[in-house]
Amino acid sequence: MSDDIRNIKRAGQAGFSLPELLMVTIVIAVVSALAIYQFTAPKVQFSRQNVSRELKVALERARFDSVKRRADDANSYARVVITSTSYTLGTDRDLDGDVDSNDDVVKSFSGTGITITGAGLTFPVTVVYDKRGEVLATDAGGNPVNPVFRICNGDCSTPTNGNSDLLVVTPTGTVNLLGGASSESVFSPPPVTVVSGSTDVNPLTTVPGS
Repeated sequence: MSDDIRNIKRAGQAGFSLPELLMVTIVIAVVSALAIYQFTAPKVQFSRQNVSRELKVALERARFDSVKRRADDANSYARVVITSTSYTLGTDRDLDGDVDSNDDVVKSFSGTGITITGAGLTFPVTVVYDKRGEVLATDAGGNPVNPVFRICNGDCSTPTNGNSDLLVVTPTGTVNLLGGASSESVFSPPPVTVVSGSTDVNPLTTVPGS
């Protein structure tokens, strides 16, 4: 009698068919892929934003260094040399009055999928600061360029706030970090009025108390 009961239980037990097993496997694979993507996307964005902030800080440090030292010639100007996968900060670290290769600090992000691009830019681009903190930016051929850079995850063929940042250096040396969906601005050098050294004070000027 007991053998008959065991046989009935075996006959009533349900197993998995091959289609059901394949369906469960596919569902698990899809859920795992979504979980990995949700984890990876913020990490990639954080890495790009970190590069953008560090480049902004490097440009600001170069400007501060030139202004602080009152750099007055090309050998003493602080600079940042930017390529598509790295940048080099040159300040007077050894305090000898000049900025040379011994002062360079290189930051490379090659292999991370992060790239730097810019409209009409031929890299490397060198951003130099004078004693007033004003900027001269030149490309690989020594031609003046507009120092506006886009830091991207990938090639940034369609830039958005989610895949890129826009870094803008104005002619006066200030550095602005914007969302990648912003349009690239073009700045003209500020007008300068040339005043002769022999020019006297306007005789119509009055001095308080006179």
